[in-house]
Amino acid sequence: MAKKQSRKPGQFGYLPPQHKFFLNPYHDARFTRCPKCDRPTKLRKKPLLILFKPPQPVSLNKTCRYCPNCDLLIVHKDDLDGLLQTICLQHYPDLVGNDYLVVGTMDRKNWKEGLQISSLDGLLNMVHDFKQHLEFEPARYTWVKDD
Repeated sequence: MAKKQSRKPGQFGYLPPQHKFFLNPYHDARFTRCPKCDRPTKLRKKPLLILFKPPQPVSLNKTCRYCPNCDLLIVHKDDLDGLLQTICLQHYPDLVGNDYLVVGTMDRKNWKEGLQISSLDGLLNMVHDFKQHLEFEPARYTWVKDD
């Protein structure tokens, strides 16, 4: 008999937290370099779990920016909004335009199996919360007259 996993207070999923997370709201900043360490970011495809309001979980395999040095996952909000709108129009028309929260990631194997999961408890067994949600401001460069 499998032992039921436990979670800490304030944690959504039962799996250990992974990655720091930044949902980039800026249309003009793509963060090709890490905002923490200034090293180049890499592209990684990660299964994300998104929770809509009213509660409706949606999983999406999304290409994200990732800094392995800082363990920072960056998702561009405008890209995500477009994908979610397309998914919602096809499957959940009543959720179009609703607020959402990117809750965490899933292992790829679990994500593929998760397409058939029907219970919330089964879903919670597959989710890695984020270690931390971060916010950054992009560097703004201006011209300064040389005296």
